[in-house]
Amino acid sequence: MQLIQIIYEDDYILAVNKPPRVLSVPSSDSDRKESLPILLKRQLPRQSFFPLHRLDYGTSGVMLFGKDESHRSALEGIFSSPDTNKKYIALVLGNPKYKTGRITKPLPARTKKKFVPASTHYKVEQEFTSPPTSLISCIIDTGRKHQIRQHMASINHPIVMDDLYGNEKFNRQFRMILHLGRQFLHSESIDFIHPITKLPTHIEAPLTPDLQSIIKKLKSTRPVNIK
Repeated sequence: MQLIQIIYEDDYILAVNKPPRVLSVPSSDSDRKESLPILLKRQLPRQSFFPLHRLDYGTSGVMLFGKDESHRSALEGIFSSPDTNKKYIALVLGNPKYKTGRITKPLPARTKKKFVPASTHYKVEQEFTSPPTSLISCIIDTGRKHQIRQHMASINHPIVMDDLYGNEKFNRQFRMILHLGRQFLHSESIDFIHPITKLPTHIEAPLTPDLQSIIKKLKSTRPVNIK
């Protein structure tokens, strides 16, 4: 049984380091894929919990669950509060000209019938030359579907191994040479005012081993030729 790493818990909130290639919630059209609530229920059979947000199937990192139904509305409000900061780590194709920036391109609403405001702040943390990639941190003011993936692609620096918005040729070679099987996107931390205790709360998820391995390879002096 796959064990889920618990990174924070109190009487109201359970936070885990979501593994990649696991659904945030069960999906009727993905019956053969495991979902995080099911895995957690096997691991913690005596507890009840409900997801407060979602992460993409291929994304790892901090994911929060509520534990107390009587406070469900307040707990779900964490993600609509202006005091909440969500930080992600990503590897993108190329080296952005501007080392910090804010992307405000409107994105399709989940209904896809209109466009809604979206804001992503990014910062280049480290640059690599072989292949040309950049490790960036992102803080999102909004939580639109595929927000970081769409925003970085919109400035021609898509996330490495993103099979929807990325560079297909580059990704194919990156997979063959560096052996990464999913998009390089990790929800590193979340800061918020706890809706029940009213205390500032910081929750952080360590980078998963597969992403740590990629960074180690990129830092090595051996060139990796991807065109």
